[in-house]
Amino acid sequence: MKSKDTTGRWTIQKPHKLFDYIREMYNLKTDAQLAHILGARRPMISKVRNGLVRIPPSMIIAVHEQTNIPITKIKEMCK
Repeated sequence: MKSKDTTGRWTIQKPHKLFDYIREMYNLKTDAQLAHILGARRPMISKVRNGLVRIPPSMIIAVHEQTNIPITKIKEMCK
């Protein structure tokens, strides 16, 4: 997905890779279940997945705390 960062430059984000990985890890069928696991709202998962917003730092921390995936790997998977 392409999006503009705060400086107006185009960036590529693919947070769907991270979300798909977590869904597979926990055998989740829906993003609603993923949102529940991460303590997030489903619309936020959808917005991040579709590249409308960047993955917020609070969600990166939630992913790390829930899955024990290192933060550097989480950030890498979102690129």
